[in-house]
Amino acid sequence: MNWLLTKIFSRNPTTAVNYRIILPIILLCFISLLLLKSTSAESSLIISTFSRQLLWLVLGIFIFIGSQFLRIQFFNEYAYHFYIFLIIAIMGTYFMPIKGGSQRWLIIGPLSIQPSEIGKVLMVFVLAKFLSDQRENFSHLRIILITILLAVFPALLVFNQPDLGTAIIYLAITYPMLYWAGVRPYYLFTVVAPVISILAAFDIIAFYLWMLIIIVLLVYSQPKLLEGVTLFILNISCGLLTPYIWDHILYAHQRYRILTFLDPLRDPQGAGYQIIQSMTAIGSGGFWGKGLGQGTQTHLRYLPVRDTDFIISVSGEELGLFSILIIISSYSFFIFWMLVYAEKIRNNFSSLVMIGFVSILFVHLLVNMGMTVGLFPVTGLPAPFISYGGSFLLTCILMIGLINNITNNEI
Repeated sequence: MNWLLTKIFSRNPTTAVNYRIILPIILLCFISLLLLKSTSAESSLIISTFSRQLLWLVLGIFIFIGSQFLRIQFFNEYAYHFYIFLIIAIMGTYFMPIKGGSQRWLIIGPLSIQPSEIGKVLMVFVLAKFLSDQRENFSHLRIILITILLAVFPALLVFNQPDLGTAIIYLAITYPMLYWAGVRPYYLFTVVAPVISILAAFDIIAFYLWMLIIIVLLVYSQPKLLEGVTLFILNISCGLLTPYIWDHILYAHQRYRILTFLDPLRDPQGAGYQIIQSMTAIGSGGFWGKGLGQGTQTHLRYLPVRDTDFIISVSGEELGLFSILIIISSYSFFIFWMLVYAEKIRNNFSSLVMIGFVSILFVHLLVNMGMTVGLFPVTGLPAPFISYGGSFLLTCILMIGLINNITNNEI
């Protein structure tokens, strides 16, 4: 037992709080509570989303403190064990009852656990472990493909639950981590290009333009003839697969979300309703907003899922563009210092872990803010530290706690 505790916990932890990391997070949590206090004004204080979010934040403080006592190298040593555990846990959800149209939760008595949520953190450890062990072999495309396959397998399992948003996160974190590990941008391009080819094939003009871009980049990069021809043929083939992916892989509701994203007015009272009401709310707030509790779209309940997916829309309507700029500035300040610290850390595993965590938070924010103004399809990804949600908030706080741990002990 003592051996296990020694493995997991640090003997002499440094528990100082890095305020360059924590202050922007505190500001974001304060904004979240302001907005949830407004959206839950009609509910009883005891059962309101405001009270529950406040309770989650209090619990999060204990998680943050506890994370300062963990050995970061423990996650390095047992990363692959965590990967196996994650795969088993996600597959276990397939045997659970359907809840809300999907099978995302492990139901154990009164508890419902979403393994794919904590799986984001575990995936960062797995990829950081693999990349730090293979840092001398990045000239081999095989290493890059293995890295992506490590993320693709659980992503496909999550996608089949179905949960497109979380599956996107599993894949999105691979590219920043590969780049930070030292992989040449050309190799990253060869891996991501087929995905773009599939997306571009939805429009014939966009597909032709993308093929032209590929030709220009191949001429500029000057790969071996066989390698260049293979890459070009592969991208054309992926484009031809688009109709099959559309008809046989995407779920009906996912196809409908994409069509609605391209033209919200095609179904203004159905699938396009959320995006239209969100853009209306943000646009009506102007620069300073209508004031807390004064948003018509919010309080007349025209704006759906206002506490979670579209809380940025509430911010735009009631606190205006000014509040959104504060949110963006807070995240920018946080990300800037994360990159500074990640550059200073000599331990490759810890540095990659920081980049992975920052990538998760950034992609969440980017997609969430993008879908509120129609730049991305509605995928159900919440805004970190702002949207209501217990498991996601605690996962984010855990990541911040581990980042603070790394900056204390690795710099």
